[in-house]
Amino acid sequence: MFVPHFTLPEELLLLAYDPVEGRVVCRPRALRLGIAGAVAAELVLAGRVVVRDGKIVVSGAPGIGDSFLDVALAGVAGRRKGHKLQRWVRDTAGVKTSAGRTDEVWRHRLVARGALREERTRALGVIAQRRHLVGPDDRTSPARERVSAVGHGTTDDERARLLAALVGATGLAGNVLPGDELLQPRSEVTASVGGDPIARTVRDLIREREGTPGRVRGGESLPESTGSGWNPLSWIFDGDGGDGGD
Repeated sequence: MFVPHFTLPEELLLLAYDPVEGRVVCRPRALRLGIAGAVAAELVLAGRVVVRDGKIVVSGAPGIGDSFLDVALAGVAGRRKGHKLQRWVRDTAGVKTSAGRTDEVWRHRLVARGALREERTRALGVIAQRRHLVGPDDRTSPARERVSAVGHGTTDDERARLLAALVGATGLAGNVLPGDELLQPRSEVTASVGGDPIARTVRDLIREREGTPGRVRGGESLPESTGSGWNPLSWIFDGDGGDGGD
């Protein structure tokens, strides 16, 4: 079951795509950390968890009715005193199975919801390539407008504020608000990171390994889940939540 609105992880992923090229503009590691932070922020908005003293703690409220988010909520609830926020975000971003990583799971969902349209081509007739362009249900433009409103100081909407902070933390402000004429709003979006503990955590984790060569072309790879913690997407990968790859 999907929640009626598009969630913060979905909107952040939409904003990570170049609208013309249909490719992600930031490093894969940064994007996965941003998505993990967006999951936490969505649970906060829903009143299911709180972030305090550097921890993410369940509030005791019932599930949301969204399978993707409820499995993450169950993981938080699995530890009564909560999880250290930084560890939770890192572990969530680092999940990997044969069916894909966290960004791939959310991308499949966006394609299923019509917010992204997948286009498959072959370079030189041999190399398979995929692009993800704005789908028939354009949710990218409204998300971009809400981030712009935060940058211009014309909204006090909490969802928009959290999305803008995650955009700033993930290094996407330039993609969302391009051009010299948007320099000031772009700076405001980047500065908004400091006002939110989840966005700060995402930013700090990205900086932690900035400049480290990765094994994934165009980005850095995360350590895979070691099995010592909870797997926030295990039901998706072990059940029918993903598409099993290409």
